[in-house]
Amino acid sequence: MLRPDDPAFAINLQPDIAPEDLPARLAGAEIAVMDHTALPVDVARACTGLRHVVFLGTGARSYMDPEALRAACGVTVHTIKGYGDTAVAECAFALMWAAARGLPEMDRAMRAGRWLRTEAIQLTGKT
Repeated sequence: MLRPDDPAFAINLQPDIAPEDLPARLAGAEIAVMDHTALPVDVARACTGLRHVVFLGTGARSYMDPEALRAACGVTVHTIKGYGDTAVAECAFALMWAAARGLPEMDRAMRAGRWLRTEAIQLTGKT
């Protein structure tokens, strides 16, 4: 909930924004919260006043160079520690179980009207 003394902010939902359009969008902003948006150093130089980037997600280095942004522009990139850790671990276990039990193959066969009789691998003791 916003309070009267909260700093002003703007939300720009433009997932396919081109990096060269960022300086106009970030004009006057000290902080940018970004999700999978490239921020090259040359573009950040044109974002006068920008001091912090909060990157939502994983793999910030795939979209920007945090060290170069800090050195060349004084922009600090912040990431969310532990973001997605639980979801990634759960997905890894789900994929292991699916592979061990042959679930994708069985699903395809069932959809084609066939019942596969396969040997399943038990994961107990496989670590």
